[in-house]
Amino acid sequence: MGDINLQDLSSKMQALLDAFEAHPECQPPNTNPTIFFVYDFVRNTHNQLKKVDAAKFAAGDSAAVGVVNEARGRNNFASLLINDTSGKMALMTGGDPSNPADFGAEVKARAADLA
Repeated sequence: MGDINLQDLSSKMQALLDAFEAHPECQPPNTNPTIFFVYDFVRNTHNQLKKVDAAKFAAGDSAAVGVVNEARGRNNFASLLINDTSGKMALMTGGDPSNPADFGAEVKARAADLA
C-alpha cells in the first residue's frame, strides 16, 4: 500500500521504544509520569501495528490499511507530545508543568524518524 513498509515502520517504532527504555527517567521505581505515558502510548500503538497481516495490507484490505493509518497518526501525535515544551503535557499526565519532561536527544531523534 503506497510507500509504507510495515517492517520498516515497526523497526522504527521499536527503536523509539528502545530509546524510551534506555531513558533514565523511564526506569522504575521513579518513572517520570509524562515520559511513561508517552512510552505506553507508543508501545500500545506498536502492539496494534504488529497484529496487521502484511499480505492483507499489501492487498489493500481496508481494516489493515485503517490500522496502519491509525498507527501513523498516533506516531505523529506522539512526536508532538515528545516535543511539547509548554507544560500542558505534564499537566495531563500528573507531572510538574513548570518543569516539563526532558525526553532527551535519542527519544526525540527516534520520534523524528517516524514523522
